[in-house]
Amino acid sequence: MRFMTSALPLLWLLASAAAFVFVFRPRPGWPVVATAARALMTFLAVFLGGAVLVAVTRPKEEAPPPKPPLAPAARALPDPVQVRAHPERFLVLDGVTAFRGKAGDVLLTGGATNVSGLPIADPRLSCQMSQGRAKAGTVSAVAPGTIPPGGKMIFAAINLGLAAGPWDRWSCQVVEARAL
Repeated sequence: MRFMTSALPLLWLLASAAAFVFVFRPRPGWPVVATAARALMTFLAVFLGGAVLVAVTRPKEEAPPPKPPLAPAARALPDPVQVRAHPERFLVLDGVTAFRGKAGDVLLTGGATNVSGLPIADPRLSCQMSQGRAKAGTVSAVAPGTIPPGGKMIFAAINLGLAAGPWDRWSCQVVEARAL
């Protein structure tokens, strides 16, 4: 295809020049260019049709690389005294999913993002389990590790223990943590 896209404009130029010559020197033996009017129509068809063909077969330009993301707007970090007093308030859970393990325990996956300016360690995750409106108990466990300021901890299959009853819904939150 690369050869064709390179050769096509040259071929178009030569065909247009040849057709233009026949406008001034018609060939009576060739019906397409037998008269000056027919030769002019042939020239216009070759010239305009070739231009369209060259434009259609031209390779697509690569999209410019994406612009680098702008720096997030500077926002005020929470007061370190408040973070040390209640570090659990500065961890945001996202993508939390609970499922049953083989033994019936509650296994939790998801992530926790630190929105404070201090590292936070060992968050305790607590989930209220329920089936419909019936409560099935509360289960909890510590996700070991330290989350740096602005960082995220991904946890997978943390065993929270057995729920008191059958469950199909859950609501989770961070109830404890340590600010470093």
